[in-house]
Amino acid sequence: MKKRRRTKTLEKAARAIKDSDEFVEHIFNIAGGFAAHHELDTGAGARGVRQSLKAFDKHASKLLEWFDASVEPGTSEHEALNAIRTAFQDVRVPYVEATATRTWLEHALKASKSAETRLQGKKLKNAPRFAAEALRATFEHHKLKLSLKATQKNQSDAVKLLCAIAKDGGEASMTAADAKEWLILSTRKVRD
Repeated sequence: MKKRRRTKTLEKAARAIKDSDEFVEHIFNIAGGFAAHHELDTGAGARGVRQSLKAFDKHASKLLEWFDASVEPGTSEHEALNAIRTAFQDVRVPYVEATATRTWLEHALKASKSAETRLQGKKLKNAPRFAAEALRATFEHHKLKLSLKATQKNQSDAVKLLCAIAKDGGEASMTAADAKEWLILSTRKVRD
């Protein structure tokens, strides 16, 4: 993703709420984060994450097989692990036992498979979640009231700003009702 300058429209929307350079900078940072998350949420980004998880699965599985073979004395894997252990002692770097590494790999492999399953065939929604949570935190930091009003003619500052952030970040289809829902979810997450 190439870095781009935030729009004057977003700055104007932020300054309408609070005329502070720090507040505007926070909103610009949220918009930048939204854009990055949005890029990952769209097809190519999600596909890349799934491919990365598959590569991790493949390599972790092979490493687990290697660790299993290294348990048997006299195998080339066992001798290789002994050579690695000796090399660690020579450079005075802490050595982690193979069993601990193997356990970590097993758990990481399960987590990776679970993450891959959650990503299958669905459009991710990390960008609006990220922006809503960051916007809520920014409002709290600047001691602004986070209202969730979103009628046809009248929206709260937070709802308007979340829509402007989404538009600036590449998601022009976010409605006031969508923004309100994401803000409600971000508030609910904090209370739970």
